[in-house]
Amino acid sequence: MEISVEQLVETIVRQVLAELAQRGVQVGPSVTNAAGRQAVRGQTGTSLEIDMSKFRTPVLTENQLINIGAKVSTIIVPCSTVVTPGAWDIIKAKQLSLVRK
Repeated sequence: MEISVEQLVETIVRQVLAELAQRGVQVGPSVTNAAGRQAVRGQTGTSLEIDMSKFRTPVLTENQLINIGAKVSTIIVPCSTVVTPGAWDIIKAKQLSLVRK
């Protein structure tokens, strides 16, 4: 059986998030960069650009999307971003468009 790199990363991220939750570590709704600043930017009108420039392998998770505003209809991420299954569920449930930039 062969598994893609994207599927492997999604599986690892899911397991890491589950382990963190089990240990009582809360992962916030947005990612923070190395300087501790919120890496979510550009929430204007109907689009939200998620800045993942500080990450070697950008991963879009459910926690990053769960609390976005109702007016947001488009999520913009880097073209190499891995989208976890939980994030896909929220994208579908909220009928969001995903743009890879």
